[in-house]
Amino acid sequence: MKVPDFLKVIRFWRLGASILDLLTAASAFVLAYFTVFGDTEIWAVPGIFEKTSAFVVVFLICSLIFSMQKGSWRYVSIPNLITIFKVSVSSVVVYTAAAFLVSRGVNVPRSVPVLTFLYLVAGLSCTRLSYRLIMERSLLALPGSDGVPVRKTRNVLLYGLSDNAESFIRTNRRATSEINVVGILDDAILSQSHIIQGVKVLGDLTALEQIIERCAKKGIKITELVVTEAHPSRQHLAEIVEEAARLDVRASRIPDFSDTSVLTSRSVLEPKAIDLSDLLGRPEITANLEDVARLVNGKIILVTGAGGSIGSELCRQIALFGPGRLIITDSSEFHLYLLDIELRERYPALDIVTSIMNIRDQARVLSIFNEYAPNVVFHAAALKHVPLVEENPVEGVKTNLLGTRNVADAAIKHGVSTFVMISTDKAVNPTNVMGATKRSAEAYCQSLDIDSSVTRFKTVRFGNVLGSNGSVVPRFQEQIRKGGPVTVTHPDIVRFFMTIPEAVRLVLNASAHNHGNERERGKILVLDMGDPVRIVDLAEHMIQLAGLKPHVDIDIVYSGLRPGEKLYEELFDPSEVHHRHEGGDYLIASPRVIDKSLLHKTLTTLQEAVAREDSKRVVELLHHLVPEYQAIESAPPRKDEQMRIDDY
Repeated sequence: MKVPDFLKVIRFWRLGASILDLLTAASAFVLAYFTVFGDTEIWAVPGIFEKTSAFVVVFLICSLIFSMQKGSWRYVSIPNLITIFKVSVSSVVVYTAAAFLVSRGVNVPRSVPVLTFLYLVAGLSCTRLSYRLIMERSLLALPGSDGVPVRKTRNVLLYGLSDNAESFIRTNRRATSEINVVGILDDAILSQSHIIQGVKVLGDLTALEQIIERCAKKGIKITELVVTEAHPSRQHLAEIVEEAARLDVRASRIPDFSDTSVLTSRSVLEPKAIDLSDLLGRPEITANLEDVARLVNGKIILVTGAGGSIGSELCRQIALFGPGRLIITDSSEFHLYLLDIELRERYPALDIVTSIMNIRDQARVLSIFNEYAPNVVFHAAALKHVPLVEENPVEGVKTNLLGTRNVADAAIKHGVSTFVMISTDKAVNPTNVMGATKRSAEAYCQSLDIDSSVTRFKTVRFGNVLGSNGSVVPRFQEQIRKGGPVTVTHPDIVRFFMTIPEAVRLVLNASAHNHGNERERGKILVLDMGDPVRIVDLAEHMIQLAGLKPHVDIDIVYSGLRPGEKLYEELFDPSEVHHRHEGGDYLIASPRVIDKSLLHKTLTTLQEAVAREDSKRVVELLHHLVPEYQAIESAPPRKDEQMRIDDY
């Protein structure tokens, strides 16, 4: 339909609605007289037609004053009914006052204004509510776009009696949705047997199995349980997912109506899948926006490893704070290319520099620093895959230790304000080469932070990141997609987990944390990641989120620990003095500082061994740098050695 034709339809509709309102006003006035005088005497009332016309004119003026004609009939609600009340009251009061001024109220019985008001409110409300009920298919089944009634093929239960539940039911009734809301579950005793939008509260979560069985006897197969609570606790959400999966019911969440950036005409009708990150056993970490903005806004920011999972998300969040220039670097041409396209599309006004740079290449690193003189450096480049680095220790040292030294030295030379290094919980009491190289890199940055009068070196330590490249989650997803089995190395293996956005927020908070506090030099920021998660529990949750049953539809098999792999990770060593950040989400750890002269001497010898590709000597020197580094075969971790943040 062309725009002019569409406008004609709107004008025609509004004219028709206004005429109907005027007829309703006239009918209410006449009906009031009819109620008082009866069907025979009403026509004997002097000037009944003139009185009716005068009331209609008053009503028209009042409705224009209160803009009643602009209210949507299809979405009539309490505010619209309040407007009807105001128009009705004002119309009756003005007309009655005018009648008494003109004729002292002759032939206007006292009951007529009261009855006129009641009939007018009822008439105006009923016309609008009837139209809304018809449009929402509550009174009759209107045909869908294909000319036949919409078939409800998905029978769902809602969990939680809330405003979101009411909105979801109403929205799906208005649209040609295939979702049929059978009932509501709610744990509150006072909510039992309540009805909203014609849908009854059938019981609580413990009654889910009985409710599904009762529906099945009526020929209704429940296929989905939709959680309507906006921000349920992760633990409770995990319990819901587990119970739903046990009963062969898919668990999902109601769309977030407050997130307008992702809402579309379709997304408001479709429940969203529960994400694995929703099931982490702690609140999600947030960024200190004011401090981060103060550090980033208008500054020249350089990110190494920008093509990786953490590096790319880091660039996305940094871009939100308006840096003066964002320099993205990585050794992977393809990943850097993808990030470059994404950032330029999202932030066309942002000054972005894209440079292929391998941090192992000292000359290239210095060239980038010489050309762009960054103010803040986020160092995310690293080799992180434990078994691969274990098999290639020389390569791990080249990137994780010597590469970090190249970037850190360049930052010192060019007077960078802040250098943020991304580390890992595997650097604590390492049992593998990857962890030892990261702990060595931590130590190098510590020594620079203590000595430097210009550059602040900050190290951020966190656990595993859900969904990052090469992590366990994508591997599990692929195995589930293929029908299993899902392979877990050991039934007792546990890890700390966080989401990619959380990890990046931690990095940004670290960069802004106590920037001018000299007492914080040489410290490491550690996220309070709650309790560690058993990997087998993670696998079971992922199978359940796929709508399948663990150990029934998808098997879980154990493949044995890989080289250098611990059963239990730690976030800090017992010897690392630490205290909790005032915000409560972080710990500030103080690891042992390696003697500077010993550190530089060992690094020189290590570089020579690397040049000779002498893997054995490289590993020996890592033991010198990190005495607590012990291969997993000689020092298997024990559960009683695990450090827990909540113990402090």
